[in-house]
Amino acid sequence: MILNPLGPGLEIAWDLVAMVLSIIAVMMVVQINGTIRKTGKLSSNVTRKVVHIFAAPVFALTWYLYPGDAYSRYFAMIVPILFVLLFAGIGMGKVKNEAFVASMSRSGDPKELLRGTLYYAMMIVIVTFFWFYYPATPMGLVIFGCLAGGDGLADIIGRKYGGNRKFGIGGAEKTMAGSAGMFFGSFLFSYILIAIFSLEVAAFNLVNLFLPILVISLVATLVEALSPKNVDNWTVPLAVIVMVVLFIYFMPTWWPFALLSF
Repeated sequence: MILNPLGPGLEIAWDLVAMVLSIIAVMMVVQINGTIRKTGKLSSNVTRKVVHIFAAPVFALTWYLYPGDAYSRYFAMIVPILFVLLFAGIGMGKVKNEAFVASMSRSGDPKELLRGTLYYAMMIVIVTFFWFYYPATPMGLVIFGCLAGGDGLADIIGRKYGGNRKFGIGGAEKTMAGSAGMFFGSFLFSYILIAIFSLEVAAFNLVNLFLPILVISLVATLVEALSPKNVDNWTVPLAVIVMVVLFIYFMPTWWPFALLSF
């Protein structure tokens, strides 16, 4: 890892500092979008998806702050756990936060945060526990790329360019334009995140990972298109995991990493 200004023996102290900085970074994404939403310059549909697109990648980038000791992943996990508790509290009416509601609900109803938004935060907890990028694995970065960038752009592009020709099951409304956005966003965000972390982790070879990420993005797009309403925050990461398992067992040169980052 690249950062431990406090020096040897004080890794846990810096873990705590990194955790606080991570919370601030993610909070800024939400608060800025909430402020923009209040101005009326962007609709709730756009602001909630902007949060969806950037919250997980920004959180992932804060992993760079941790010193990489045995406790780093657990301190990192605390950040999304706090947001899970916050979303649950807001959704149940126990906590008031207008910026969060404005940023992440379509109708302004706090109860909306108990569905897709809460699932999103829960998935970030799971990914951080199993696939914190140290020891080296890009799995979490690809999941975040598809979950955040792909799914977020799918909604924005689908609403703007999808027209009236929609398809889907279980109440979902998908469009071909939205699926194109899903594919493009999944690949772009996954590749950019891996490119950033490749500056520190030499094993993240961008040339070798190009095709695997492309295939994963395509499969994630198909799964998202077939997912019922409000469950794609679970099905898309699961699709990424299944593809990586298949790569490990049948095409190991495509994925020369351990399944878990322990």
